[in-house]
Amino acid sequence: MPTQDERAALGESLARVLATVEALPDDAFPRPSRLPGWSRAHVAAHLAASADSRVRLLAAARAGEVGRQYDGEEGRRRGIEAGAARPPGEIRAELRAAFDRLLEAVARHPADRWDAPGHWLEAGEYPVRRAVPSMWREAELHHVDLDAGYGPADWPDTFVRGQLRDLVRTLSARPGAPAVTLALPGETLRIGDGAGLTVAGAEREAFAWLTGRGTGHGLRATPPGPLPAPPPLG
Repeated sequence: MPTQDERAALGESLARVLATVEALPDDAFPRPSRLPGWSRAHVAAHLAASADSRVRLLAAARAGEVGRQYDGEEGRRRGIEAGAARPPGEIRAELRAAFDRLLEAVARHPADRWDAPGHWLEAGEYPVRRAVPSMWREAELHHVDLDAGYGPADWPDTFVRGQLRDLVRTLSARPGAPAVTLALPGETLRIGDGAGLTVAGAEREAFAWLTGRGTGHGLRATPPGPLPAPPPLG
């Protein structure tokens, strides 16, 4: 089950995102985010839907059922489009309510039901305990995507350290991911067999590059050359 520190970190992350969205003027919502084809309203609507998708999984697990995160990719897309079309005041209110619903669901989830399975949209069947770390990643990455003053330099150190290792495991299992050895301070991580390229530098810059939230500035490639583009992430 998630630790108290992990739950607290999620709550703090969601609070930061909510503060940013609530501070946005109304005319900022339809403006472009950092994600191609998505406005800031789309990013906020996606975060609300992401939170509620985890509430559904946890509720099903408590009932002894295998819940589905979304009703397919098309259903997910339609929900985000509908959410993004709402007036800014409604978007803010829905985001606040969705985050509250998730934190309540996490707080009341029984200790013996965290290993219960749920059906995740892209990953298939996995224990619902991933609801906390995966939503933490959603919140921190999409906070950057809002393009409203929060960037990779603002990510908590604990977030970068823990999520980088999970990301390497995820990318290693994903078709099209570049084979890369990450030479980090005090540690070496490999994506795939790591045979294609060695990239040296700090954890934060490596994580930002691998998530598409950074250019790789400050990273050093061997053999020298441009860094490959990692597969897109949410």
